[in-house]
Amino acid sequence: MTKVVILRCDSAAKTCPGVGCIAAALNKKDTFKDYENVELLAVITCGGCPGRLGLSQIKQLIEKNGAEVVHFATCMTAFKPKCRYAEEMKEEIEKMGAKVVMGSHF
Repeated sequence: MTKVVILRCDSAAKTCPGVGCIAAALNKKDTFKDYENVELLAVITCGGCPGRLGLSQIKQLIEKNGAEVVHFATCMTAFKPKCRYAEEMKEEIEKMGAKVVMGSHF
């Protein structure tokens, strides 16, 4: 079972309930289609620019809960304006030992 975290944009989370991201994960659709089994550990926000709070939470999820993959929600990767901190956060998460997937649903 692959342990997954979805990272959402804090600003977008004020108007989006995250239904598309959660449904894609639970139904193994879109960017989740290649997993045999998905354990959705958490759906969190970045905490606001520049994402430090989200990185802190992800570090805890990796260390304490064995998170293996972090999916950046579509709101961070495809909508305009795109998150200007996404690449930097991706690099930091990979240094923590988790894989990063850019996007959640189409």
